[in-house]
Amino acid sequence: MAAATALRKTALAALAAGAFLLLAAGDLALRSRSALNRAEQEAYWHGNPAAKAEHFETEFAKKSPATPRAADLRSAEKDFRITESSAKMAYLWYRTAAEDFNFPGNPWAAKARRALPGALAAWRAELAAKGVKAEPWMTQ
Repeated sequence: MAAATALRKTALAALAAGAFLLLAAGDLALRSRSALNRAEQEAYWHGNPAAKAEHFETEFAKKSPATPRAADLRSAEKDFRITESSAKMAYLWYRTAAEDFNFPGNPWAAKARRALPGALAAWRAELAAKGVKAEPWMTQ
């Protein structure tokens, strides 16, 4: 009887551990997919800055701030989001999807890993075009 109880507890523990691993893998997959989608959006905006400006103009127009100070802060945030480097953000999101949310067999992490060198090259080219001297360690 005691052996059966111990076996049952071991089986339940193994089942719980397996369920935990499956849930963790699912969570990582969803986070990786989300980061990859964001990276692809930023990469698209890198080539289409007007679409980026339109997106943030629309997003920030939806919410009306209560005070003039809040309106100024929202306007500053909108301007920052529009002028922030899409090439840099695409690289950072690809790196996040490829490295931070990676696990064996994750297709989104693999896709992000393949896009990573191109995104890094685009970011470095953007910096060079602006005349910004960036050492390799600065863009990693």
